[in-house]
Amino acid sequence: MADLWLRDTDADELVEKIAKAVVEAMRPLLTETAEPRLVDRERMAKLLSISVPKLDSLTRARTIPSVTIGSRRLYQPAAVIDALASGGQEEDA
Repeated sequence: MADLWLRDTDADELVEKIAKAVVEAMRPLLTETAEPRLVDRERMAKLLSISVPKLDSLTRARTIPSVTIGSRRLYQPAAVIDALASGGQEEDA
């Protein structure tokens, strides 16, 4: 029965469709692991293409969210980008 179904299917086209489906299914996982969950000030400034003093200013104004762990101020890149895109005020966690 499967032979009948595959007989009219181009093998290269089938491989391409399967590859696309796998990539689309994995895309969220690849995006999540592309950047660490928390980054320091220098890395966050670089990701945003701004200076560290500008990042500090946005943090003080609570325009972007950050967390303090010990004496370190860290940022979650996805949350910072979401906050900037929405223009919302975020609380310090």
